[in-house]
Amino acid sequence: MRDMENGYSLLDSTMYALIVRLGSHKRQIAAGLERLGLRLGQEVYLAQLWRRDGLCQGELAERTKVTAANITQVLRGLEKQGLVVRRRDDGDARIQRVWLTDAGRALERPVTEVWHDAEAAWLASLTPTQRKAIARLL
Repeated sequence: MRDMENGYSLLDSTMYALIVRLGSHKRQIAAGLERLGLRLGQEVYLAQLWRRDGLCQGELAERTKVTAANITQVLRGLEKQGLVVRRRDDGDARIQRVWLTDAGRALERPVTEVWHDAEAAWLASLTPTQRKAIARLL
């Protein structure tokens, strides 16, 4: 209630405007990923492995900001899809490393294209001034 008293309006908020603006592009990404057999969010785990294959589960969880329980569930799904395999570390059997399969590696280009196309569409919807402002903020 206090925010409303100070003139705050959800519909006029920066966060709301950003979410609305990005919503259609998020749907574009989700549809593109679905055509590749992925669900939105799975590509983030693959992208971490494209950058550095063989991460241990803990590192992957940390890099993607999820819990150990969540990463186990996510990896189980990616394994069932044949995109990753988990193997014990040669030097420390307590550590389980995550490796891309050939199928997981093969998705790098098409997934990157899906994201690139969505980002290009979003940037095209902005004015040059808006693009510069966003670049300054990031």
